[in-house]
Amino acid sequence: MKFINILIFAVLLLTSCGNKVEFYGEMIEVAYPEHIDTLTGHALKLEGEYTDYMSAHDGVLLFFSMKHPDGYVYLYDAKTGQRINAICKRGDGPDEVIHVDFFECFEKDSSGICMWVYDINKSNFMLVNRQGHFVKRIKTSILKSNDPFYGRIFVLNDSLLLAYLQAVEIFQDKVISPHYSIFNYETGEQRKEYKFYSDYSVNNNTEVEPIMYLSSFEGIKPDKSKLVMAMTYLNRINIFDIKSGKIKSIGTKDTPDLNTVLSGESMKPYYGGVRCDDRYIYVIEGTYNQLTGKINVFDWSGNFTNVLQVNKEATFIAFDAVLKTLYTKNDTEEIMAYDLKFLYE
Repeated sequence: MKFINILIFAVLLLTSCGNKVEFYGEMIEVAYPEHIDTLTGHALKLEGEYTDYMSAHDGVLLFFSMKHPDGYVYLYDAKTGQRINAICKRGDGPDEVIHVDFFECFEKDSSGICMWVYDINKSNFMLVNRQGHFVKRIKTSILKSNDPFYGRIFVLNDSLLLAYLQAVEIFQDKVISPHYSIFNYETGEQRKEYKFYSDYSVNNNTEVEPIMYLSSFEGIKPDKSKLVMAMTYLNRINIFDIKSGKIKSIGTKDTPDLNTVLSGESMKPYYGGVRCDDRYIYVIEGTYNQLTGKINVFDWSGNFTNVLQVNKEATFIAFDAVLKTLYTKNDTEEIMAYDLKFLYE
């Protein structure tokens, strides 16, 4: 009986996956701004060793790396450059982690900055403060390694998680498109599921894996009301209203048609990351670790408001939503700070 069910599912998928891919939302075309604001920043010198992924929040710079000897995450004071602490220590103890991941999701406690991290091996979601103490833990069955892969996870409130499930390739060029689910992490109950693209088939004669065609970088609005998806290969951003379930996709006139991309033509990566605050969405042009130095600025209504050009090569970027400061870092560990308060005047 199980085999018959699998066969029926496969037949349905093969008949439903065609060359045409549908987007279940509103498509909007905008103009690329004619004016580009060139930013002049100042250099930061930090104490000691720092490397790899960079983030920022409320005057603190955070660096995530497997190379750090004292912990996965190093914290620095963005003004003085002094190291504050090394947190997320390696180990199997109650206040240690085996392998940590981070999703740009911040909160505060009496000590200041707190961030959500995920210990993949322990299926544990933890809120850790700048002293390295875990002030809250979430242990839930939905994060078990044998469940569907959750690429990004955001804590919405005291009981709900928003999780991204990546695309799944099941038969050569047949792909189930990525989707999002809201879970009650205490009970494991799935409350809602959102799928914004139909399943698809692709031309496999390209260098890009089929599951990557609809890949994206995500950022959540600090009030947890909306999510932005910067689509890597589509030159589009999608703004998802979490409460209503509605989504709109914003692209410029030169945005390639999705079905043209799926036909196997050469694919150009457009976006290499996204950062946001309650007012703006900052989308980084280029590929991961090969950024152009241009940052596209949108508001949460989907208006394309500015293009910012940094004056120093950047391979990593961070944005402090509290101080309205943009930080960049390159392969030689040079860090620059750019004041973006002029956008909020």
